[in-house]
Parts: sequence; C-alpha cells; structure tokens
Amino acid sequence: MAERSAMLMRAIAEELGARILPELRTADAVERANFARLVLADLAADIDVLPAVAVELAPALRGTIGGALAELPPGSLDAQIRAWRQALAAVAQETGIAAQREIAALRALAAQIARQLADVARENAADAGIHSALMSLGSIDHRWLTAYDAAASRSAPPAAAHGSSRTETPAPRTEAPGVRVDSLTAYLKRMFPHTPLIAAREVIPIPGGRSKKTYFVTITGSDALPHEAVIRQDYALKYEGTKVREEFQPLVKLAALGLPVPRPWHLEQGETELGPPFMIVSRLKGSAPGTYFGLQSACPGAFRDMARMLAALHRLPPAELGFTGSPTPANSLEALIDQYERKWRDNATRASPLIDFAYAWARREARRHPGQCAVVHGDAGPYNFLVDEDRLSAVLDWEFAHLGDPAEDLGIVRVYAEKVIDWQEFLALYTAAGGPAVPEHRVRLAMLLQFLKGTTLVAASGRNFEEGWTHEFIKGANAFTGLRLIELRIAQLLERFQAL
Repeated sequence: MAERSAMLMRAIAEELGARILPELRTADAVERANFARLVLADLAADIDVLPAVAVELAPALRGTIGGALAELPPGSLDAQIRAWRQALAAVAQETGIAAQREIAALRALAAQIARQLADVARENAADAGIHSALMSLGSIDHRWLTAYDAAASRSAPPAAAHGSSRTETPAPRTEAPGVRVDSLTAYLKRMFPHTPLIAAREVIPIPGGRSKKTYFVTITGSDALPHEAVIRQDYALKYEGTKVREEFQPLVKLAALGLPVPRPWHLEQGETELGPPFMIVSRLKGSAPGTYFGLQSACPGAFRDMARMLAALHRLPPAELGFTGSPTPANSLEALIDQYERKWRDNATRASPLIDFAYAWARREARRHPGQCAVVHGDAGPYNFLVDEDRLSAVLDWEFAHLGDPAEDLGIVRVYAEKVIDWQEFLALYTAAGGPAVPEHRVRLAMLLQFLKGTTLVAASGRNFEEGWTHEFIKGANAFTGLRLIELRIAQLLERFQAL
C-alpha cells in the first residue's frame, strides 16, 4: 500500500512537470506548481527510498550516538549522559515505512546532544572529548543526508519544463495577495489628495520573497510616484523578521550617494486597508539571475560590477547611511552565529544534528580572527540584484543592511560568483576599487553563514505554519523541502572546508 502511494505521488509530480507546468502563464502559478512537485517527490522518497537507506544507516546512526556518549569525559555531564543512554535504548528499531519514525527519533536525540555539547564547548573550547563527540554526530548526520539524497535523486521525476530541478527549489514565498487595484487606488487617493487623478492600474504579486511580500504596480495620474513601481510589504505573522521602516532610510541615503539601488518614494508605517506596513520604490530594469539555491543564468560582467559596488559600500562612513548606534561587536560574524542559532533553536520544527554541529563549528572558526567593521548589505545573493545585458542594474532588498564584517557580503557573493568568474579576479576588482583586505577563512565562514541564515527562515516558516499563523502551504512545505536542500548545501560546504 505504501509503495502504491509513492508511485501515485511520483505520477502526479510527473504530470505537473510534463503537462500542467507548460500551460501555466504566471510566475506565481509556476512557483506553486514547482513547489508542490518537489514536495511530492520528497514525500514519495520518504515512503519507498528512506526504508532501504535506513537498513544500513539507522544502526550506524545508533552506534555513533552511543560512541559519542562514550567519548565524553566524566564530570558534570554524567547524569545527562545516563539520561541520553536511556533515551537511545528507548528508540525502537523499525523496518519498512516505520523506519521514518526511528530515523527521526535518532536524529532528534543526536541534535539534542549536539546542542548541549556545543553549549559546553562554547565555555570550554579546549576539551578535545567534547569536540570529538560533536564531530562524530555531525559526520554521521552528513553521511545520512548525502546517502539519502543520492538515493532519492535516482528516484526523482525528470526536471520540469518551466522550472526548478530538485536542487533549485523556489525560495519561500508570500501569503495570498492582499494588495489589489481597487484598495491601492483608494489608499493613494487618500494619501495624495492634491492629485485626484492618481490611480493604480495593475498589481502583480511577485513570487520568491522570503522576508517581504512584493508586488509590481502601475500607477497613473500623478508625478508624486513613478509610473512603474514596486511595493515591499511586511508579513503579518507571529514569527517574522525585519521591517520595511528599517530599510527605507538607508535606501534614501544609498540612492542619494548614487549606488545602484531602487529609489524609495513612500513609506507607510501603519496598518491600512492594504494590510501591514509597506514602502513604494522605483521599479528598475533587469531581472534576477538566480535564486537562493543557485544561479540560473551566467552573468560574469554583473559579478564584476558587484565587486566594485561592494567595495564602494564597504568604504562608506557608517554615519553617512544613518548607522550611528552602538558599535558593532568586536567579532560581528560570531554575533550573527549567535543570532541565527537562537532563531534556529527557538523555531525549528525538525531536528538536524548536522545544522547544530555546523553552528558549533562556525563559532569556533569565527573566534580565530576578530574581523573588521563596515556597512554591509547582508543578503547580497543573485536573488537580490538585477542584471541587464550582463551588467548590474540594481541591488535590491536592503532590510538586512547593518554594521558588520565585509567578509559577510563577500562570502554570500562567493557562493554564486565562483560558478562564473574566478574568485581571485573578483577579489582583485574589489580591492582595486577600495575594498579592504579580508582573510580567506572568514570569507569561507561567511559562505556557510549564508545557509545558516537560511535555517532561521525555514524554521520560522514551519513554526508559523504549524501553529496556525498562516495556512499558506508553501510556508509549511518550505520547512520540509527547503530545509532538506539547505542541509545539503551545509553538508557540501563542511566537506569542502574539511570540517568533517
């Protein structure tokens, strides 16, 4: 019966790819169908692929947890170690589809152990036994994830004609559209009473926004706003992130300095008939060359422009952009790790020993060098810039801008740039344009932080969905399929950096 369910899920996924996706005409519909297709493939794999992989790796996972506990030095953790051993013994050995339950219980226990060991290691960095046990738990979860993904990929349906492969899932998107032509027109007439002919002519919801709702809008009858504009709007969710009000003023100053950013025209800080707070900015020419999970079009010229733009940003005096608050911590990357880890732990609805190990490894790596301070964009991936004929036309979405380490921006960009341009060429352009020298190991650390940040976004999506703050299926699906893809990216980087 279970195998038949998996067959049906794959048949539906193939139908979506072969027959339904080619008929869709809007980006919103394509994204939803692609996400549904990916979730069906992952659910099918859990039914008929996971049990076969678990035959070998469930005992290995169980044995590694026991071995890690045996490595721990006697002392203050003795009572906790006994409790962990009892919990390990209580996890029943399962077969068939029930192996899902065994694997989930073992990974949850491994993650619980990894978190507590990471907290101990934070205070006692010299304890080799703690670090060895942590690495064992991270390594076995890495082995599980990569073996399962390899088996699942062999069973996945062919790539869809209109969209993503298994490794190019769309980013988590917004709630159902709340901004409409009629409500936007009413709002504009009230806010701009001296232009009675002002009206909204078109509102198009744009998929892919992870932290804001985004709409393309057309406005007529006024010089107070551009004819073609973009609305960026906060979410009305319990577990939410940045606010548009925090992004607006830096954009005003960046635009005045001539950097390639959308010009901000209007900020609404309160609740209105359109919903939560929002801002209106200019719509600029070009298109995003990729998603959070990878490039979709080669654009080496745009990345060369990006090197020069980041150099210009990083050499700006922070006060010119309104960053006049308390100084940034001496090690801003470690501060980010603490911030992301806290959000991950508070909101995660699925356990991941690999992610918990990655946080511990990243913190240890961050302490090797204190870093330096500059204004950073904080999310400078290809999903946040526009490219027109291989030239950078705009850098978007400045809600994560803050005082931080230039390594943060360089690491995020490197994840994508080195697919189309030699990294040393990028760095040469960056330093020639005035960018500071940044240690290689901190850039590599920031590459990992790009995906640790992603764990906080998928965790919040899952928490909002499971607690009923949203019924948007993509929020729930993102905590499932999106998390798996992020885990694989983290696994690849840890292996590349020889952290496991």
